[in-house]
Amino acid sequence: MAAPTVTKARSATAGVKTTSWRQSRRFREGIEVWLIRLFIWAVIIVVLFPVFYVVIYSIKANGNSLYSRTFFPQEVSLRNYRTLLSGNFPRWIMNSLIYGLASGALTVIFATFAGYAFSRMRFPGRRYGILILLVIQMLPITMSVVAYYRMLQVTHLLDTRIGLILIFGLGGSALAVWLMKNFIDSIPRDLDEAAYLDGANHWTAFWQIIFPLAQPMLVAQFIFGFIGVYNEYIVTTIILSSPKLYPLGVGVRTFSTAFNTAWTQFCAAAVLGSIPILIIFFLAQRFLVEGLTKGAVKG
Repeated sequence: MAAPTVTKARSATAGVKTTSWRQSRRFREGIEVWLIRLFIWAVIIVVLFPVFYVVIYSIKANGNSLYSRTFFPQEVSLRNYRTLLSGNFPRWIMNSLIYGLASGALTVIFATFAGYAFSRMRFPGRRYGILILLVIQMLPITMSVVAYYRMLQVTHLLDTRIGLILIFGLGGSALAVWLMKNFIDSIPRDLDEAAYLDGANHWTAFWQIIFPLAQPMLVAQFIFGFIGVYNEYIVTTIILSSPKLYPLGVGVRTFSTAFNTAWTQFCAAAVLGSIPILIIFFLAQRFLVEGLTKGAVKG
């Protein structure tokens, strides 16, 4: 009779240990989850603090300084926003939108056709051509400013919208071509071959098969191209000299003089200038999600 009693005691002890181990494991997992949550919240606070600071001081009523005795301004007003909207700020925003949208669209068009050619077609110099494009893209843009300036001067496109759009749309598309080529390489060639057997040519295969599958990459490249041109300053400053053609980044430079800088107007311009980027991103995000579901192969 003693053996069954000992066995039951051992089983009970093992059960208690198993329950205790599970509870301790759940406790450790709960601590890990809370530590991850705290880390994420800390990162969110660090990222959003500059945004909150800019928004707060954009409604500062008195003075142009970013420093005060208290963190929150003692008086708030929309004077900075009214000053911006009554000046050249709307024209700067419009110019930035024109440059960003046109350059982004031109980059997408060029990168799509060039990427498809490098991925699916065979022609002399194909292998080294894409490598040359990638090496050129690695060079800083400041090394190309003199060449851009001279080319636009010879073609009489200096200080024009068209010249700036061509520089941004074609001059910075080497990386976009490389990314598009790699993306198209990941699409099975069996789809193209099946289309060719049905009598399709390169254009039909590209438009009906490659283009629907490549829409996520197209939208991503457009967003990145738009944001890059929208926030550009160095090349635009050198190429443009007419104030009526200034984009936002160059226009707000006029807020700073040798003796004073309107920092609160800078903050208001940053708040208003970020709105088009947010709108473009959220509108394009919908097409990005839709593109992920298109181009499925039916059995």
